[in-house]
Amino acid sequence: MEIVVRRGAFGSAERDFQQGPLTEKAAKDVAAGKRIDPRTPWLCRISGKGGYAEGEAFEKRKLFRNVSLLDHLVSVARGAAVFAELDLRAAKASEDQIRKRVARQIAVGFLHDADKMLDKSRVDELTVQDVAGLMTRYRVDVFLQEAGVELDPGDLLSMIHAVEVSRSNLTAPGMSLLSNEAQKDCLYARLADRMESKFLKTPNGVRDMLEEWASFEGLRAKAALGAWRVVHLRSAHTPFLLNQLQIGLSHAVQRLAGMPPLIEIHHDGELLALIPEAVAEVAIEEGIAQATRRLRLKMRVMTNPRGARDILEGGSGIHDLLSVLEDNPDEASKALFVHVDLLTGANSLRDSIDELLIPLGLPTNYAGLEKFPGKHYQPWPTRGGSLDELEVARRGYAAALVVGLGCTEPGEKRLAERTPDAAKREAELLALLEAEGHAPPEWLGALEHRLSRQTLLAGWAAGLAGEDSELSDRIFGEDGLLKLWLCGDGVERAGLLEKIGDPGAALAGAATIWLRAALNRRFLSADEQAPGRCHFTNTPVGLDAEIDAKSGLDGLKVSAFSGREGRPEFFDRTKSQTLVSAPAAAEHRLRSLMSEGRGGGDVPAYVSTPTMMGLFASLNMEADQDFLQIDHYDLARLEAKPGKEVYPETQTYGQRVMFARHVSIPPKTADAVKLARMMMQAALRLGRPVHVFKGLPTPNNAYVHFDFLPGAIERGMGGASLRLEQLPDALRLLGLIEDMADAPNLGLELALRFADPATRFAAACEALAALNRLPEDKLKTSPLPHPLRHFVRSPDIPMTKSDELLIDYARSMTRIQTAPKREASNSERSLGLRIALEAIDECAEIGQIGPESFKAGIAGKLEEEFERSSRLAWRGKEKGLPFPRKAAMETATLFVERLWPEVFKNRQPAAKARRISLAIYQVAFDNESYRPRAKPLDEEAQEAAAQDAQTTPAEQD
Repeated sequence: MEIVVRRGAFGSAERDFQQGPLTEKAAKDVAAGKRIDPRTPWLCRISGKGGYAEGEAFEKRKLFRNVSLLDHLVSVARGAAVFAELDLRAAKASEDQIRKRVARQIAVGFLHDADKMLDKSRVDELTVQDVAGLMTRYRVDVFLQEAGVELDPGDLLSMIHAVEVSRSNLTAPGMSLLSNEAQKDCLYARLADRMESKFLKTPNGVRDMLEEWASFEGLRAKAALGAWRVVHLRSAHTPFLLNQLQIGLSHAVQRLAGMPPLIEIHHDGELLALIPEAVAEVAIEEGIAQATRRLRLKMRVMTNPRGARDILEGGSGIHDLLSVLEDNPDEASKALFVHVDLLTGANSLRDSIDELLIPLGLPTNYAGLEKFPGKHYQPWPTRGGSLDELEVARRGYAAALVVGLGCTEPGEKRLAERTPDAAKREAELLALLEAEGHAPPEWLGALEHRLSRQTLLAGWAAGLAGEDSELSDRIFGEDGLLKLWLCGDGVERAGLLEKIGDPGAALAGAATIWLRAALNRRFLSADEQAPGRCHFTNTPVGLDAEIDAKSGLDGLKVSAFSGREGRPEFFDRTKSQTLVSAPAAAEHRLRSLMSEGRGGGDVPAYVSTPTMMGLFASLNMEADQDFLQIDHYDLARLEAKPGKEVYPETQTYGQRVMFARHVSIPPKTADAVKLARMMMQAALRLGRPVHVFKGLPTPNNAYVHFDFLPGAIERGMGGASLRLEQLPDALRLLGLIEDMADAPNLGLELALRFADPATRFAAACEALAALNRLPEDKLKTSPLPHPLRHFVRSPDIPMTKSDELLIDYARSMTRIQTAPKREASNSERSLGLRIALEAIDECAEIGQIGPESFKAGIAGKLEEEFERSSRLAWRGKEKGLPFPRKAAMETATLFVERLWPEVFKNRQPAAKARRISLAIYQVAFDNESYRPRAKPLDEEAQEAAAQDAQTTPAEQD
């Protein structure tokens, strides 16, 4: 992996191939580590299986999952290595022989598709020189040398032919004759290649792969490898649980069997793994346990916008509370608030608070108080400067005490009767302090705002405890007051933590039941008469499954009315009622726990990217069990800056990657287009398929798939599902759409018309006409004119019949009007069509509506306009030739007989249609005016040439 892939396949020469070198400055920055190379390596730009091809050939390829050639080569190399080692070890080969023969199979597996690597077809000849070049190019020779293996290009070419069935009977100069043992060793790579190919072919890939395994006779000790168990479950609602199950299953199989699963892939809502039958039951149980382990929740503290403090989820005592507040100083700051009215105005208590608390190690910070818009101001914020450990600890103790003072009492009636309320707890704290000789200041006891009084009282008590170890023990010790509040006395008095129970265990249990049901293809039992339905799974649930803002589920709204079917709600109630079943709550709680601040406030889209690919994919994985969590913005970052890590292919390839699992689809179309473009670029950078679904996923073989783009863009790209070879054109199209949507005078509507092939030419012409109205400085900096001009001049551009007729008319007008200069206005460029439409109107006004009247009117108006305007010139005017009346009449005839009935349907166009037609004509007139042509003849010469053409050879004699 390090030598062949990271140094060879990801080297600069592979990026230069068919893309060209970097600029000198960019190359220096890459070499200095200031930025990463954005160019996609060659083996990541072409398909190993399922690639795109024109015509009927693609129908067969569509059945295969699309993977890059690099993924396919590495997968076959890994598979060949594992099969070789297990089989040779079972056949009692020596350790030295095993090591060298496995190294040979890795080289053969990596180069088995040498023709694809060289961009050759299957029928093209492979030479020894080709193989020698690939060995050097991808450092395979260095890898073999370090492994102590001698293998010349002729031997390797013979082995490649032995692996590839289509080349098995071919020979080439310089090839070696393989020994029986070497010939047999090549079957390891052949088996890996065939099993990979069978697996990638849908819909029966797993079954066909196992049949291939069962029928393969080339192994020396096949029985030693044993049978395989298929672990296949579809659970589109729970991608995070499936990720955890995959990694737990992989770890368990590696530990129990000494080898990773043959296949492990989580993609498009499905988890598929092939694991040794001998360890299957134990590995599955360990995998499920691993998947649910993170749901054993830690304590969470929350202060809501109204100032209510609460303890949620896990935890068992005072140490958990102190730990969570020390680890989350922002949460501690939120809990220690004071009402803004107490800090401002004539009766401000700021001086009194400072006098009370600053000597006790709790200095306040009132920065921004004057402009503070809210009601609950935090005098001990985490912003602005660093705090020493003592100050952080004292704030943590104060926050723990105020949370204990103000924590919401249990809602369950019997438990609430055994739990003292906030007033009782405050009285107990005051009594303890007075018993130690500390009476509160009169102004503190007189405060009417209860929540602010609790803050200041807790800060004062924590500060005193910091100065007095005996008092600290009585408040925060093992038998202290705070522990009594949290845990009760073990007899009659209940603690605040008893209301929490063990929600983590409940979530883990629900997730376990869900995963086992999915593994065994069983339905979950539920009460169909239940009054509600789960927001995500539509599972019947009771009204006790209601969530609220404290539930900790990422992005879930709890608004009172949503209109969702099956959701109990009432338009005359303000109270929300969003119901979530226990398995769905487990999934979304796990999503929140793993977000690490990435959540955007919305329920994320379903971004499906395999966490790993191919045979024995976890063989190269690091020992730790964490995923590399990155998104499209991380992969788009090219420059290395402090605090902003970059992720080159050398870092992401071969790692467990959890990609963009917290990304939401933006509501605006322009932003959605940007997301699609960045996701495509990310797929190339990752070397893995990326599928984005706005709802639940469905299996798809494409390299990228988006179901959230407008139909016009899908048609423009060639569909919602694209193969690897289609991405460069799609990226260029999306880039143009983005630029057009942001450009002055263009906008999203025009960009979408450009996206649709049926209206692309007309939209491109309209865009060019609009850009031509920009000031010269803005036109020079715009990225659009050059690609749009190149596009409209392309001979392969699709056009409608109306487009073609407008071009014919513009071409005819070039026989009359001189080519427009660079500074010519749009009015001058569109003159021919504008005059024709105006002439038709003028004829209609005086009742002349016959075809001959229209022709005469157009031809006459053209001549009148050219004679009248000093800024217009007809062809030959500078040579003293008269206005070309014959060409004008022929042009008018074309308009009346073809354009007027077919393009305009015998009526004046509406404003939008007129604007588009004028734009097409204008661009066509520009193009045709400068198209190379024979030297124009004056009118008399044209008539003479016509007469000569009609004269027969006999008459000439």
